[in-house]
Amino acid sequence: MEAGPDAAGQRLDQWLAARLGPELSRSRVQALIKQGAVSIAGKPVLEAKRKLISGERIEILVPAPEPAEPQGEDIPLDILYEDDELIVINKPAGLVVHPGAGNWTGTLVNALIHHCGDSLS
Repeated sequence: MEAGPDAAGQRLDQWLAARLGPELSRSRVQALIKQGAVSIAGKPVLEAKRKLISGERIEILVPAPEPAEPQGEDIPLDILYEDDELIVINKPAGLVVHPGAGNWTGTLVNALIHHCGDSLS
């Protein structure tokens, strides 16, 4: 993308978020900038507040989205009781319960999907 005259003086994150619309939120754009996925003139930019100059060429590398459905993972579970209808688990402190921003894998839900298969509901 090229920053036109109207982009001059605008913050990089604001300009990209406005330009990319609903596909990428401003916070997602800021995260990509911090990760080095945004470059100007071939050089990574790490500051979201950087002001643009008319004519600059901006490149953004957006990684493929994470899978929408959590995947099973072979994570050891401390199962206290289990039958066809119920499972009681001693969840260790620090184990994230379900996938979310920053924790897409290694969660209790991932372990339960692996252990219980399609019967998880």
